[in-house]
Amino acid sequence: MRKPHVIWAFVPVLAFLGTPFLPFVNGPYLWFGIPSVLAWCLLWTAGTTASLALVEHFAHSDDERADRDEAEEAAA
Repeated sequence: MRKPHVIWAFVPVLAFLGTPFLPFVNGPYLWFGIPSVLAWCLLWTAGTTASLALVEHFAHSDDERADRDEAEEAAA
């Protein structure tokens, strides 16, 4: 069974896949002096790193909680 925090990993994927369909991104606009599509992809590249770090953090906290519960059961 997948843990609910794994959903965070799908957010940047959806953002990348939705890029051609978003009118505020896929147009002749400049964001910070660069084309909007490039700025959008740079933003979501950093977002991918952040979301994977979030998934990793929650996965480790779940593992630590499971280890603590097992230790308590063994002590009882």
